[in-house]
Amino acid sequence: MLMNTLWGVVGSVMGLLYTGIQVMVPCLPPAPLSNDVISTDVYMGTWHFVAAAAWDEDDLKSFKTTDSSVLHIQKGTNGTLTATEGYRVGDKCQKNTWSYYISSVTEPFLFRTDFDAFVLIWDGKFVNCPSCIIIFLVDENEEASALLFARNEVTPDEVIQEFESKMECVLMDDVIKAPLKKGYCKLDEAA
Repeated sequence: MLMNTLWGVVGSVMGLLYTGIQVMVPCLPPAPLSNDVISTDVYMGTWHFVAAAAWDEDDLKSFKTTDSSVLHIQKGTNGTLTATEGYRVGDKCQKNTWSYYISSVTEPFLFRTDFDAFVLIWDGKFVNCPSCIIIFLVDENEEASALLFARNEVTPDEVIQEFESKMECVLMDDVIKAPLKKGYCKLDEAA
């Protein structure tokens, strides 16, 4: 009970801060999608990694060795979302799975169930791509990055350029695109 109240207060304060910052920095994306919206069938399923941006180039080091990545989002148990990533490093496919809480108390943040990371998710309309999402991730190492995912394996160059432009506007000058030289891994093939 106390934890829910605490996260409710933190979520409300963060929402107010975001609104204030958005007034000062007009190129910030609109408000993140709500947890209720994220948990709908519209956002469930497979997403293909397109590009990542960060304030510090070191925060992109894990993306530099990755040829491609596929993220599969599905409803989990007990009010969670399960995100399974299949990614190719060299010739090998690897897999990671994380669970995130869906709660109106932590709105609009999705906290990983171990509380080591959290995400915010924006609609791809921000970069003129209705079939895209942008995930802002702060991981367990406190590395922050904005990740562009698309429903399709091929993303138009204009979308990537728009993503780069919007990220540069918020001083995320370091951008890396998925090389896609060896193809996407299938989740059932990943180890």
